[in-house]
Amino acid sequence: MTTKTLIIKQLSRSPKTGDFDELNFEPGVNVLVGQPNTGKTQWLRMFNFLMGDRDSNPVNAFDENLVNKYDSVKGIFIVGDEEIILERNWKQAGNRGKVFINGEPITADNFSSYLLPRLEIPTVHYPQGNPLSPRTWPELSWRSLLRHIYRRQKSWGELADQQFEVEQHACILLFLGIAEYLFSPEYEKLAEKQKEIYRQQVRKKEFASTLNQISREILNEPGLGVAVTANSIDSAIQRLDIEVDSLLNQRTALLNSLQENVLQESSSEQIAAFEQLSDRWSRLQASRSEVSSQIQSTQARLKDLEDYSTKIREELSRIERARSAGQVFRDLRVTHCPVCEQPVDSKNMSLDHCYLCGQPTDLNLNEGSASEQRLDFEIEQLRGENQEAQELVEVVHSELESLISHQRLIDEELTYIQRQMRPTQIAAAAILPPEISQIDMDLGRIQERMRQLERVKSALELQEDLSEQIAQIESEIRVLEVEVARASQEINFERSSSLLVDQMNTYLNAIKLRNPNSWTQGEVGLRLREKGFAFTVGQNKASSLGDTMMLYFLPAYNYALLSLSNNEKCHYPGLSILEFPANFDDVSQQFLEREQENFILEPFIDLVNQEGMKNTQVIAVGRSFEGLQNVHRVELNQVWR
Repeated sequence: MTTKTLIIKQLSRSPKTGDFDELNFEPGVNVLVGQPNTGKTQWLRMFNFLMGDRDSNPVNAFDENLVNKYDSVKGIFIVGDEEIILERNWKQAGNRGKVFINGEPITADNFSSYLLPRLEIPTVHYPQGNPLSPRTWPELSWRSLLRHIYRRQKSWGELADQQFEVEQHACILLFLGIAEYLFSPEYEKLAEKQKEIYRQQVRKKEFASTLNQISREILNEPGLGVAVTANSIDSAIQRLDIEVDSLLNQRTALLNSLQENVLQESSSEQIAAFEQLSDRWSRLQASRSEVSSQIQSTQARLKDLEDYSTKIREELSRIERARSAGQVFRDLRVTHCPVCEQPVDSKNMSLDHCYLCGQPTDLNLNEGSASEQRLDFEIEQLRGENQEAQELVEVVHSELESLISHQRLIDEELTYIQRQMRPTQIAAAAILPPEISQIDMDLGRIQERMRQLERVKSALELQEDLSEQIAQIESEIRVLEVEVARASQEINFERSSSLLVDQMNTYLNAIKLRNPNSWTQGEVGLRLREKGFAFTVGQNKASSLGDTMMLYFLPAYNYALLSLSNNEKCHYPGLSILEFPANFDDVSQQFLEREQENFILEPFIDLVNQEGMKNTQVIAVGRSFEGLQNVHRVELNQVWR
């Protein structure tokens, strides 16, 4: 995908009254010149505001006097072969934060999403620092790229104005055409998956640690002294099962022995009577359970019928009120004609004619209308339904009372049987050996421990779920790593670095040829890596350059970026704006001499005239650039006071 170029054709601003101001530019090198206070900087600040500035207050973008004098700023741009018109109007209510594109408004926040696809610059998200940090990857926006395209008057001491190094790094990689491979969607997903698997692993570890600590404190099982595992729990449950079987066998033996003793001491009639009472008790308990279920079902049915009856009565009441109201309003007559508003005399009209229009009618207006007849029919229907519902309620209510009475009789009989069995139970309890009670307590204790072990085992299943989730994420990571590795094959940091520094050194050679006293330092280099970059000059970092050398180093950087415009693998939009400093008397007196300053721009003129660079544009802002050839000159003569 070849990036399209962006050409500024015209900038204009409209005042409240009078003619609008405009600047016209052409492809190639343009020089915007004028003495101090002729408004050069303010024009560029208005251009910057037009380019999707998210601050909706123009006072923060350019001079307040211009904000008051003008209503809007407009620009005509050429994007590839397409002409677009951008406009911002800060006097229209509700539109201060919007950019109008060919008359259609969008928010300034969405401007980047509009422009980058049209320039065929890919949208990338980049990590701010560690890719595995919790922060999400922000989108590299047009506003970030513009800081490298437009060198403002106050940004001659740094690579890009007010931009963190990590963002500068992302911009350089995007211009060089490798950001979409290094910060690919697959790499972003991979980072998210790696963060997710780390969170799950920490969660699993904390869960296992907490579970082990709680389990050891609660269970105190000998087989769980180191860690709680599913196999250890199964082994513990098996040991407890063996203990339960042993205790049950002991209990059964004791009961059998007791039964033999009781049978020897009791008559057959007593035993038979007790067994009959026990059998009758069991049958009555089953009957009571069945009756209780029937009572609950009948109560629910009764409630539904009562609700239904209540709704019928409410509906009947509403319709009766509507009928009564209709009878009241029926006798009202139209007193004035709705067309001419004259009084209507209904006394002389016959009953078989409409008293208003005079046309014959089959309806007797003194009798009930069809709507009243329908209401009467509905009332009769509802009264019938209400009567049926009341009868059903009474029937179900009777059934419920019968069931409750039957349950009461069962309870009385159960109480009687319990009194009959009580002496025998007391006698049996008196002769029960104490070993039975001890065995029952041991069984209860062991069974509770088994239930606790089962609950812990269920909790371990959550740990297994975490393990399965981690395994699934690891599988996805392996797939993403293959895709990221495939994308990384397109990345060659050394070759990309050479694209920039070769052109920067070409520029520095050109200006040194024109002015031997300009660049006095060594060769420019660039160490470009996955997580950062560093420009070097000779053996030193470029950040150690003095102010004068930075005046040559930074145009060399912009020159190198502009040279990427004809490289189909890169993503530079072919526009460079250089707003030279207003006054550098204390830094480089030589640089400010009018006959000397042209050599700064002459390499740009040669560059835009090369093959494949015809649709690129340079706008240089300075005092005069007198005698500079092959440039489009835009002069500002009015000095603002």
